[in-house]
Amino acid sequence: MKCRECSIDFPEPDIIDGTAYYVCASCGNVHEVQNYRTYPPEERIAEFERQHGVKLPAGFSDYAGRSGPWVVRLPPANSETTKYYFGEGLYEIGRIAGFDPDTFLSIFDSSSLTVEWGLPKELVLLEGDGHTWIALDYRTANSAPTVIAIETDEYTCLPVASSFQEFVLALLPYESVYDADGYVIHPRSAST
Repeated sequence: MKCRECSIDFPEPDIIDGTAYYVCASCGNVHEVQNYRTYPPEERIAEFERQHGVKLPAGFSDYAGRSGPWVVRLPPANSETTKYYFGEGLYEIGRIAGFDPDTFLSIFDSSSLTVEWGLPKELVLLEGDGHTWIALDYRTANSAPTVIAIETDEYTCLPVASSFQEFVLALLPYESVYDADGYVIHPRSAST
């Protein structure tokens, strides 16, 4: 949840007698939520699946909301736009979207973000900055999605993995691919 005054993410709330108190560390703004309840991951996933008519992949809850940094290798870019965005052949992932709608970049944000960026509504966005995204692609099935990288200029996508499990296995620790100055250090990590 973001502070209404300064748009900074609130830290975890203090919960007193069923009321959650969010205190902004930046400006001191306090936001109260009465009758606050935390929902277990299973309930959040069930709600998301009900709202969106899709089945999240097995193992997604193990990675939802987790921070990297990771890097995933991409196939060679095949157009000028994909070369511009993905030409290095590597995609950095800071955090995989969680399933708490009160946090920044939740899978629940996919509906509004796909509209905002003109992306297919059948995507569940896992990570991105607006111009590029890593997403679960449900365009051909309501279960067992593929994982793609997509850019928002021409909406060209590159396949990343044929399943979420394959995607997880392809995640590389950032420091195994880049040095402290951001240069590629692992020759097999970059596209040839």
